[in-house]
Amino acid sequence: MSLHASGLLLPWLFPRLLGGVYLLAFASLLAQVRGLYGCRGVLPIGAYLAALRRELGGRDWRLSPTLFWLNASDRVLLGSACLGVALSLLLVAGWPPVPLLALLWLLYLSFCAAGQEFLSYQWDALLLEAGFMTIFLPLVAPAPLLVVFTYRFFLFRFILSAGAVKLTSGDPAWRDLTALCHHYQTQPLPNRVGWYAHHLPRPMQKLSTIGTFFFELAVPFLALGPAPARLAGFILLLLFQGLIFATGNYGFFNILTVVLLVPLLDDSHFGLLGGWLPQPPPVAGGPVTALLVSAVFALFLLFNLGQLIRLFWRPPWLSRLLVLPSPLMISNPYGLFAVMTTNRFEFVIEGSNDLQEWLPYEFRWKPGDPRRPPRQAAPHQPRLDWQMWFAALDPRTIEPWLGNLVVRLLEGASPVLALLARNPFPEGPPRFIRLTVYRYRFATAAARRREGLWWEREPVGRFQPMTLRGRDAEP
Repeated sequence: MSLHASGLLLPWLFPRLLGGVYLLAFASLLAQVRGLYGCRGVLPIGAYLAALRRELGGRDWRLSPTLFWLNASDRVLLGSACLGVALSLLLVAGWPPVPLLALLWLLYLSFCAAGQEFLSYQWDALLLEAGFMTIFLPLVAPAPLLVVFTYRFFLFRFILSAGAVKLTSGDPAWRDLTALCHHYQTQPLPNRVGWYAHHLPRPMQKLSTIGTFFFELAVPFLALGPAPARLAGFILLLLFQGLIFATGNYGFFNILTVVLLVPLLDDSHFGLLGGWLPQPPPVAGGPVTALLVSAVFALFLLFNLGQLIRLFWRPPWLSRLLVLPSPLMISNPYGLFAVMTTNRFEFVIEGSNDLQEWLPYEFRWKPGDPRRPPRQAAPHQPRLDWQMWFAALDPRTIEPWLGNLVVRLLEGASPVLALLARNPFPEGPPRFIRLTVYRYRFATAAARRREGLWWEREPVGRFQPMTLRGRDAEP
């Protein structure tokens, strides 16, 4: 019997794979939640929601839908992340998926709605959008054709958006095919493989840029084609995501994208795995349920179509329509690296007790000591290290959250210090902290061999030393 794409397996397999992504997301967040969001964290959720309530009044729940309105204590934040890990494990293990998917989505939305800068990345939105759709998927099996097509179109729209924004931005680095000459050393968190990729010959870098356009502008159309085309698209996009994962650190993004490739496959393709996959239950739901689920996915399809149109044409009525579901993050715009960063600036945070000797705080993942090799963090997402890259895109100013980080370091806040690799003041916080700005570039192969350098850097400027109110600013 010939089945349409993933008719039986998609409702059974996809939620479990998505549970694996939720597991990565919550486990990564669990390791950071007190330092980022606790009462002594960089951006305390409790203080943020209190300020939001004063500003929004009765509209606070609607514009920022989070369970943490009820309680945002450190214990609740930590317990919520632990609960996310536990629910993810149950989903992967095969427990009833619909309630687990609903709870996981609500928990992750609660963090994202109150997470401010640290939970504003595109793959956070992508997980929430895919997670909400998937709540309805297990209600009927085999999956209706419209359901399967909606997943394919979602993937098509997501990948195509990444290529379209590069063209529509007018960025010269993409236009002259030099974008990847810069990318590996200016991406947020480079890894060691990226250092080697950066030193490939310039013609190969230009060819790689053409390849990026091929993967993001041509290959997505295979997702909408017949079975052989979809299989080819699955293989090509799997290769593309593997290359991105190997040369950079993007949290769970690449793994989530690979999971979104699964609807491209037919049930017959899974037969190639032999007995690795057990036989799923053949039937779930009835004709009425199938009709209702198809209607829900038809709405998702319309939102996806609207987001795709909005890439190229932005009538006011369409923008008003797409803003309606935005607080729930179930329909989101996408498009990565529309403008290529060509210079890498870094803030180096230094402390002192006498304004003479300055000692640097070392981060776990972002560039610091030029002799420390770039590290592989993914699928873990070190959100403070990532956000330091965004802060340094315009190093002339100090963003408010970065000011909060400085205050926490001056206070010696242990949850924040736990996010760092090395605290140069183990016996107590320093009296002063300053931010020094450096321009970083990958070291040449010769410098790597001669001096053991992975990075070369030059100072650009520094801010005046900062201290807590009440402390003297002069030695």
